[in-house]
Amino acid sequence: MVSSAFVFVMIPSLSLIYSGLGNRSFALTLFRLPMVTAAFIGLQWVLWGYTLTFTGSSMWWGGETRGNALQDVLVRPVSTGDGSDGSQIPELLFLLYEAMFASFTAALVCGGTMHRARPARFIIFISIWALFIYDPVARWSWSEYGWGKQFGTMDFAGGTPVHIVSGSTVAAFAVFCSIESKDSPREFFSEAVDRVKRRLGHLFKGFWSVLRIVIMVCTYGYLRPPSYDLSDQELGGSQEEDGTRPVFQPYNVNYLVLGTSLLWFGWAGFNGGSALGANMRAVSAWAATHFAACAGGATGMIWIWIWKALPDPDNNTNSQASVDQGGEEHHAEPRQFENLSVYFFCDGAIAGLVAITPAAGYVPIWTAVIFGVVAAIAVNLLKKETEIFLRNDPLQIFAVHAGGGLVGMILTGIFADRSRRVGYQILDGVSGMAYSFLMTLVILYAMKLVAYMFMPTPWKQAAEYDDEFQATMDQQWRHQLDAQGRPRAPPFQRPRPQQAVIPMQRYPPPPDLPAIPSPELQPVNSI
Repeated sequence: MVSSAFVFVMIPSLSLIYSGLGNRSFALTLFRLPMVTAAFIGLQWVLWGYTLTFTGSSMWWGGETRGNALQDVLVRPVSTGDGSDGSQIPELLFLLYEAMFASFTAALVCGGTMHRARPARFIIFISIWALFIYDPVARWSWSEYGWGKQFGTMDFAGGTPVHIVSGSTVAAFAVFCSIESKDSPREFFSEAVDRVKRRLGHLFKGFWSVLRIVIMVCTYGYLRPPSYDLSDQELGGSQEEDGTRPVFQPYNVNYLVLGTSLLWFGWAGFNGGSALGANMRAVSAWAATHFAACAGGATGMIWIWIWKALPDPDNNTNSQASVDQGGEEHHAEPRQFENLSVYFFCDGAIAGLVAITPAAGYVPIWTAVIFGVVAAIAVNLLKKETEIFLRNDPLQIFAVHAGGGLVGMILTGIFADRSRRVGYQILDGVSGMAYSFLMTLVILYAMKLVAYMFMPTPWKQAAEYDDEFQATMDQQWRHQLDAQGRPRAPPFQRPRPQQAVIPMQRYPPPPDLPAIPSPELQPVNSI
């Protein structure tokens, strides 16, 4: 019961993180949407989600009606499966605990909706998503009848059903919005192919540059690496009007830090509670989770410290040395990230938490440091690519959760099983990623078809808001927002209808009249 409460705390933690990372115009929606989503998915879980996920003997779909609407969930206890003491917990408690997982996974997807869909449509989407994506994937990973469980896949607390599924869903949402922004799907795919070619060419040139640097060091500087100029257009990256690439700035770093802290706190119930009892496996899982987060956060901080001192290879103003008119060479200035070190710390800590999730109860505690370090580095490298190929994922949920979850699944196969069954771990993670991605696109296009048939309105909520449109909490609760979520102007600033102006006529001034004395005030008797 305590672990269930801990997992519930992780949902408002996402509200803080998403609203802190998003822009000001959409902060309110990102703040409230995770809790609303959690409520809808919790209701769905009670009505049919638990039945489809954990009951019945089918490999793909559960079917015992006794679990629908909590008809009879006390028919048998659930074994913890740890040790020989035969400890068990009530099935109703197990249902409650897994309901928190379903709500948290759906809340993770909320971060991909910034300026992408109306909240009402997202609620409909996430309800269908839970039925056709989360429930089947959770069944094959955790149910004793699921094909992943029968293959021997090791997923302690949700590397595939929670993180890989949510990250892949956001990636599919981003691709869908990118296709919608183009005139035709052919234009989107041709641009995507060109972008991949340019990126591969850039990576090859970068590899060749590093190789020349190694040769230069080995030959004591006799061979000098050539400099090359790659513009942002060649990289396929976004540009500002002045030609420079924008630097990501979180809306509220304090919200991000507070949300990460609460998320870290709730992960004690997320991983530790997955042991289904107060036992040594729970202690080991929580200890490994904490140390993986520590290692990931420290790696993320060290990463940005090192990155600050290096020139940006993807910016032509920093990729090579410049020569002034006098012939003197000036080296590139290091990149400026101002006060974003704590942002990379939070990203690294979350990456460590995500990576250790499938392995927390299976691996030795000392390996948690490896999970945190490898996940933080892999996520930072993957974020560089998602900035180019998934522009409609501004919070980079795919890189952090899907990337970190896949890293965790692979490392679990390396450190948890002596037979090194890494292939089954990769199969489970890739299957969850592909299934979630394709099914999300199917759901989105089906919803688009229905919306076009009955209410032909655009899918996207609104265009990018200007900085002058900043909704405040007071405006939100006083219903001072228009249909697009923008704050209305106060009444005294609204344009008034023009009225006919009657010109004043000139009259002679009135004569001077004697002043009228005011009457004396009489005292009033008190009652």
